[in-house]
Amino acid sequence: HLPSSSPPAGTAAAAPGGGLSGLSFLTDTRPVDRLRFQAILVFKHFDADDDGKITLAQLDEYEAYSAERFGPVAAAQLKPLYANLRTAAAQAGEATVDMETFIDLIRGQVKFASASRDFPRFVMPEAELGRLGWSTSLSPADLSSALAIFRLLDFNADSYVRLEDLRKAQGLEREIVADQLEDADTNEDGFLSFKDFLTSYARERPVLLNAVVLLAHSAAFWFILNLPMLELPFRALLCVALMLKPQVVTGPVIKLFTVLRTLWNRGRAEIEMARMRPEGGAA
Repeated sequence: HLPSSSPPAGTAAAAPGGGLSGLSFLTDTRPVDRLRFQAILVFKHFDADDDGKITLAQLDEYEAYSAERFGPVAAAQLKPLYANLRTAAAQAGEATVDMETFIDLIRGQVKFASASRDFPRFVMPEAELGRLGWSTSLSPADLSSALAIFRLLDFNADSYVRLEDLRKAQGLEREIVADQLEDADTNEDGFLSFKDFLTSYARERPVLLNAVVLLAHSAAFWFILNLPMLELPFRALLCVALMLKPQVVTGPVIKLFTVLRTLWNRGRAEIEMARMRPEGGAA
């Protein structure tokens, strides 16, 4: 299922001449997050006239541009987003797409990428995706989302994002660039690899989870090395396979840990709420 590229429901349009037009931002439900400011960078790259709109011809250029970065399978599945945009523009008698509509388009693309199995594997090997997911504590969906916007910001298609381009960002993204991504450029060449870019998305992994994962890996190796029915070459082969694809162990362990932690936190919350209820009060 593809997300719609039309503006989100509940977004208020400024009424011409209305007394509330200047306060329309109060009822605007569009999220003001990193992706918004990143999408604005992409929009400005294609807004050659700097007039706040891109022509349908420029939209065609962007479609070809994003197809190169998302791969042929994902590009074919994303075509309805562009068809919807062109249909809406034709019905409105417009030959351009404004910035907010373009941001919605990128949101749709990133949302699609987060649920796609084809897109991330088009960009890099599954083993590398697993290593990056482990080192950053990001879920596959979050990793794919970050990869999608990284690819769209890679204006030169050389697998690097230029800090010079990111420094043009506004709002939250500007703060993140200054606080985190400037330091991620360790060789100070002005370019960020995807691994560098991910430093601004990484999450801290709980110490307990690190210990559980280490214990699970140790148990897996012990089990392989002590299987009596396997010859030594097969044991060595299984150990190598486990080292190349650690997500075989880490994936289920992290999921189980997350479920148990959620149940634990929910149980604690229920106990606290029960303590706070007055005796004989309604549940």
